[in-house]
Amino acid sequence: MPTRPSIKSIATTAILAILLSLAGCDRGRESQSDSPENRPPIGKLKSKRETFERQASGCTEKEECASVSITREVFEQRPALNRVVLQQMIHQLQGNGEDQTSANSLEELADNFLAEAAKGHGESSARWQLTGEAKRFARRDDLLTVEINSYIYTGGAHGMPAIRWLNWDLAADEEVPLDQVIREGQENDFWGEARGAHRRWLDEQPGTNREFRETWPFRRSNNFRFDDQGLVLLYNVYALGPYVLGPVELTIPWKDLRGIVHEQYLPEEQ
Repeated sequence: MPTRPSIKSIATTAILAILLSLAGCDRGRESQSDSPENRPPIGKLKSKRETFERQASGCTEKEECASVSITREVFEQRPALNRVVLQQMIHQLQGNGEDQTSANSLEELADNFLAEAAKGHGESSARWQLTGEAKRFARRDDLLTVEINSYIYTGGAHGMPAIRWLNWDLAADEEVPLDQVIREGQENDFWGEARGAHRRWLDEQPGTNREFRETWPFRRSNNFRFDDQGLVLLYNVYALGPYVLGPVELTIPWKDLRGIVHEQYLPEEQ
């Protein structure tokens, strides 16, 4: 006759079955939470524009009032992207972080700026201005570029503009920095191509003699985007030349990027 299993062996088998079932459920939950189905949709991006405005209290003549005006594009189902854009905008609107009174919100930013404007009212007759705008600039497949503009005027001959290109991988739902685009071990070659783009730009500018080139040497920038011609590096005012030149863009052609940047960012060879 076959031997009946003992009560102890039956209990042990049951416990093992329960544990295996729970482990399977945990794996299922993990794979479900990481699955592409739970990520934001990649198709058409829906958004709305939000505007935040403040002006100095007690000021009756609007044209003479210190003011804050910020407009940003807010994307539906993209909280991580919206958070990073807002953080970058706040950073820029404080003079790229040079202000020691760092704000954590637009409201705090406006309060700090208008308080400083009130202190400086007697030093300058011109009204202080703080403006910013964030909007989608370009999209190549899953790579979205958001342009963040800022302008700070606190008296004097002119204000300080700044532009930041924020690149966002819509599939991974995360920012794409320049060092992630460049292949490992190709950094020196990349910056060599960037120097070549800088030399070409200098050759096209009138008045860029030897003195100019020594005064405004090449420097690196992690501010970039892709366009139909290649990878574009952006330099804000005073980076590669005097204020009058405005922002400078250096383009590294696609043909010079093959083998240097990851294939996923390159167009198909014609």
